[in-house]
Amino acid sequence: MTHTTGQAVDVSVTGGRAYELLGIPTEEGFTGIGVKQHGPHKGRFLHLDDLEPIPGKRTRPTVWSY
Repeated sequence: MTHTTGQAVDVSVTGGRAYELLGIPTEEGFTGIGVKQHGPHKGRFLHLDDLEPIPGKRTRPTVWSY
């Protein structure tokens, strides 16, 4: 749902470029970073979102992998 409301985006990026990009999202206010960097190159991406924390359920900022 975050993608359809404009609160999230997936960026197609691989390898060293993905590593370089990881430092930028928190500087720009993103609070969620999902990393998908395994499998075929065409399926690799970074998910970025700016969701607010939900008390007792979610800590932000956060990083996870797929």
